[in-house]
Amino acid sequence: MEIIIGREEGARRLHCIADGREFNVGQAGCVPASVSRKHCKIVINGSSMSIENLKPQNITFVDGNQVFSKGITASSRVQLGNERFTVPLQQILQLATGQQTVGNTGAPQQPSAPSFSLRPMEDVWNAYNQRNLDIVAEAAKSANRQKLQGILSMLGMCVGFIPGIDQTLRIVIIVGALLVAIYFFLKGSNGDTVQQQQNDLDTEFAKKYKCPNPSCGKPFGRQPYHMIKYNKQCFACGCKYTH
Repeated sequence: MEIIIGREEGARRLHCIADGREFNVGQAGCVPASVSRKHCKIVINGSSMSIENLKPQNITFVDGNQVFSKGITASSRVQLGNERFTVPLQQILQLATGQQTVGNTGAPQQPSAPSFSLRPMEDVWNAYNQRNLDIVAEAAKSANRQKLQGILSMLGMCVGFIPGIDQTLRIVIIVGALLVAIYFFLKGSNGDTVQQQQNDLDTEFAKKYKCPNPSCGKPFGRQPYHMIKYNKQCFACGCKYTH
């Protein structure tokens, strides 16, 4: 028997073809784009079983090692694509053969993925977006201060050179305009640049915004929180997400 495994077009579930019979596994949108439409095949020959890539550019891992072709068992951990999407191997074998997979003891083995709460990641995502908004708002205020600095400087210099003004008052106006300009310049130059603040924010965000499974910890990158919540599982370790 041959079982072809890949990504379903459109709904992006795991799509399987077993001796001409097709079926899908998993939630819609759970399979990453790096898994091809026909990614690999599992060949079952009696008591032996092997997995093989269908294209050289496809990426397949067995028990953490990247392979092109390798013998496997029902308990092997098979992962596909750059994101290392974990294949529910025992479920696929059961659906393809119509039988429960068994271990060495002969007792049926049901795949059981651990569950972790996504609630802390929602707080991290919201805090990151709010801080980004604060940085942009502060940059806008700084730009307005610089404009005001230029206007006051020009106004003070122009008033200072108007004929007929008392010499003492002229000096006071010019010096006052210069002091105001210096004040706004120093105020605007204090602190980190906008780019540096955003870089620091992104670095800190990447450390916190990741799979809550302690044994995985794969970063989510910039993937919006609502998409992670919708997928309900980690592409890398296969754990389930609760909210």
